[in-house]
Amino acid sequence: MRLYFQPDLLDQKPVRLRPTRTKLLIGAGLFLVLMFALHAPSEASRLFTARQNAATAKPAAPPAADAAGVEVTAQALPPSKFCALGPRAYVVYVPMDITIANGRRTPIILSQYLHIQRVLVGKTPADVQSQKYELATPVRTFRSFGRGVTFGAQPTDDSWVVLKHNQTYEFTAVEGIPVRNNSADEVPGTAYPGDLAFSIELQTWPFLRDASGLQKDWARFGDIITAPVISYPTLIKLLANPVTEKCGLPEP
Repeated sequence: MRLYFQPDLLDQKPVRLRPTRTKLLIGAGLFLVLMFALHAPSEASRLFTARQNAATAKPAAPPAADAAGVEVTAQALPPSKFCALGPRAYVVYVPMDITIANGRRTPIILSQYLHIQRVLVGKTPADVQSQKYELATPVRTFRSFGRGVTFGAQPTDDSWVVLKHNQTYEFTAVEGIPVRNNSADEVPGTAYPGDLAFSIELQTWPFLRDASGLQKDWARFGDIITAPVISYPTLIKLLANPVTEKCGLPEP
């Protein structure tokens, strides 16, 4: 402890100046305020960073064998059959020429057991592209137990097709579209007649077997496509009140 002398009382003994209790309390308070000031911004910064990271967390990466770069077109051919669907609607069966093109730089592997699982109908191609559907038929999945399909050391020509960049695979399928006879009627699950646009949703993996292990085995041949693929929109004409057959379809 240092000694302080009062200049006007030099004849007195030195006096030790002791801090009072109040000064001690004030000093301790200032010390705590200083410590809080030093640590509070850091803690607040950590909380802000954590919240920001949670808000801007990146979505999970898509699977390696997704449908990116797989381009599908479907061209409607003249209808093959009209079946009555109660007194106010019908189902038109439309053959479709379907083309699948590989827009990737690397090869893809497609099953030849491809299946149309949905038809998506809209007023215009732009509406279909933006998922504004007048009709989206229920998903109908196809399940193959792999009979006659070889899951060997490489894709076989009788069950699989390997497409290089810009190569295509074509097949024809027939799909039913429910249509109401009068566009003014409200018949659930039907499209109105007229000039419309449509897309198809193609099921590419109908097997019960998981494709992940097979993908590792066949990686040198290409990527196995397992995700559903939606075709580019195209035009279709649905007739109003055509002549129909009684096919035994239940009324909607």
